Order: sequence, then C-alpha cells, then structure tokens
Amino acid sequence: MNHPLQSSPASAPFDARSRSFAVFAGTTGVLLIHGFGGDPTEVLPLAAALIHDGYSVYAPLLPGHGTLPDALAGVQWQQWAEATAHGFAALRRRCDDVVVVGFSMGGLLALILAAHLPVARLAVLAPALRLRGQLLVNLSSIARHVISWYYPLAGADFSDPELRALLRNRVPDANLDDPLVCEQLRRMVRVPLEAVHQLTLVQRSARRLLPRVTAPTLIVQGRNDQTVDPRSAEQILRHIGSLDRQLIWMEGYGHQLLVGDGGERTVRTIMAWIQNDNAGRGM
Repeated sequence: MNHPLQSSPASAPFDARSRSFAVFAGTTGVLLIHGFGGDPTEVLPLAAALIHDGYSVYAPLLPGHGTLPDALAGVQWQQWAEATAHGFAALRRRCDDVVVVGFSMGGLLALILAAHLPVARLAVLAPALRLRGQLLVNLSSIARHVISWYYPLAGADFSDPELRALLRNRVPDANLDDPLVCEQLRRMVRVPLEAVHQLTLVQRSARRLLPRVTAPTLIVQGRNDQTVDPRSAEQILRHIGSLDRQLIWMEGYGHQLLVGDGGERTVRTIMAWIQNDNAGRGM
C-alpha cells in the first residue's frame, strides 16, 4: 500500500483516500498501530501531540480496514504484520530510533514487531491478548466453516458514551438518537468470522513471542474495559522479556483510551514514556 510522505508537520498529514497518516520530521520516529476493525483515527489524538513535539509519525491503515468490516474477508493476519513491518522500515530509513505504540490488536502486532526488530521503546494500549467472551472468539476457528458473519452491534447499547464516540469517528453523519439508524447499523455492520479467526492467530503469535520482547515496555489498560479482558495486561507484564516494563491502570476508563473523555491523560502518559520521563507521567 502506498502512503503519502509529508516532509513537515505543517503539511496536511492525513490522507483521506488511504486513511493513513504520515509525517516525517524529527529524528525519533513513532509507529502507531490501530486496532481490529478500526483505522488510524483511533490514534490521531496521540499523533497530533507527537507531531506538535517534533516527532516523525507513521500510522498505516492495516489491510482490509478503513471501510465496512466486510472488507476484512480474505485478509490474513500476516498481511497486518507485514504492514507494520513496512511502517517500521519507513521510519527507520529516516530516524535514529523508532518507538512503537499499538492499540488493542495493534498492541499485539506491536509486540510481534518488537520480538523481531530493534524497537527503541514500546507502548501497548488495551492489548487484546484476551477478549471478553474469549471462548466464543476461539470458537470462530470452527464456526467460520458454518457461519460466515458476526454482527458486533446486534445487541449494542447506542446510549453508551464510548460506543457513541467510536461511531462518531467512523460514521460522523449518523444520527445515533434515531432508532431507525441504530437498527440499520445493527444489521449492516458485520465482521467475517474468518477475520475473527485471524485475530485469534494474532493473539496466539503474540503470546508465544512475549519472552522475546526486550524493548522497554509500557502497558496501559482501562480498568472498565468491556472489550479486552483487563487480565491481558497482567499476563503481558508477567511474561514479557523486557526488564524495563510497567503497567499503568486507568481507573474509570473503558477500551477507547485515546478517543473521548480522558484521552488527554492517556496521551500525556504515553508522551512521558516515550520521552523516558518518569516524573512527567503524573501517575
């Protein structure tokens, strides 16, 4: 996938066509990896802060993402890993050091990347090593041969602030107070079960490679996460190979740590970690 390369933070870095985000400016680069079914808008608040402080930033759109989840059909998890490796290489060619930050499934891809490449520092946000209802997720390896689609919004509560913030980023013109619109979203938003199976393969690979990750690592986890089982963060803390590792719990936070209320605190926490500034984390 081709991404536009911007030479300075003053230029418009967000490419509406590919929905990627790239600014090459400072000597330290930061690779931002979005989550399953998401796109780089999930990490834009952090990208803006990094660019303001003079970092080079690259947030690639993972294959099959950026449109309706139907597009995930036929995409293999290795393609997501390859996209992150290409992003790392693009930054490495221009920067002295590359930091990697991953959100949700992007956190797992960041761990896989750090197990193979010289990542300077690593931050994983709500890493999706284990999901709420993981047993049903694991059954996707069997169910995908019988059932083609999973409808994630079938039982959604459209009054939930976190869900509304997420949907505003994806479908900004949708009236989430209109019952007809909500019913349409319940029926239209569907994810191939094969893609869910690919997510389980990412989980398996990240879990296996944890001991090989030696980069200084920050784990940030919302205590009230209803998507990722918060115990994922503790499991990573126990098994990661890094001697310099830290887990920060975000009390009162859900899954979307960067989007919506409280995102600024998460941004400050990550910025302090990247700068290796213990005093600046305000924890």
